[in-house]
Amino acid sequence: MTSFSSPSSRFARWATAAYLSAGLLGANQFFFGAYGAVGTAPAEFPVLVAVVGAAVGVFAIVLLTFAVVMTGFAIKAGCSARSQPARETTAETAGDRRYTLDPPATAPLSRRTRLLISTGTVVAMMAVVTIGILNIFIWNPLTKAPGLTLDEIYAAMTAAGELGPDPFPWIWAIFWPLVALAFAGLTALPTFANIITVRGMLILSCVILSVAIFFHWFAGFSMGMGLADTFFVSGGDAASPGMLLSILGQLLAVAALFLSITPKRTNAGRLPEQTTRVVTN
Repeated sequence: MTSFSSPSSRFARWATAAYLSAGLLGANQFFFGAYGAVGTAPAEFPVLVAVVGAAVGVFAIVLLTFAVVMTGFAIKAGCSARSQPARETTAETAGDRRYTLDPPATAPLSRRTRLLISTGTVVAMMAVVTIGILNIFIWNPLTKAPGLTLDEIYAAMTAAGELGPDPFPWIWAIFWPLVALAFAGLTALPTFANIITVRGMLILSCVILSVAIFFHWFAGFSMGMGLADTFFVSGGDAASPGMLLSILGQLLAVAALFLSITPKRTNAGRLPEQTTRVVTN
């Protein structure tokens, strides 16, 4: 049975993270029309969105290539490990006793580091929510109905009966900042200093922000459909800020995948994780 920390498994974990990330980015490139690189580009900042969208597509191809290379390394390392004869362990004798010293305990995560990451998460979430609400109620309507003012757009939607009460954007805008604040409050407790790492906090931060951005489409669904039925346009997001926000959410998801799946750095080759002392009588 291959060890989870063997070279083959470590390469396989890199490959898995890259395959999943490439699949995620590739699927979104397809669903969102390569963000203006293919199809209709947004009215504002079309070049910026197209360049960023194309860059994300190239990044997905690079990740897929990297995954294939890591798969090859994993297969090669696995075959090499199976070809080596098993080493026989020498029985302990009275004149050769081995004592294994436990590795030093990991130092608790400092309060400063926890506050830095959690505060950054809250600030980023507030920025995401602000951009999301402005995109739903201002930028996207103006993009969907060019040539009309915001008042004219809302008047047309009201006349068509497509502008009713819509609590979902505000539920989204209130819920996710509360999640970020809860994350900051919980990780600030002294108890979490011993049970969470920097890597763990970064994973949670990326997941919270990425999921919040993912549900932005749900928050703006009713408004988008109202615009589509009123002006006979598509119901998807057409404004540049919304597209760029979606790309940010995907990149955060990729970061979370790599942080959670890829192996951690060790002291292999420099300092052993365990020290064995040989005492000869």
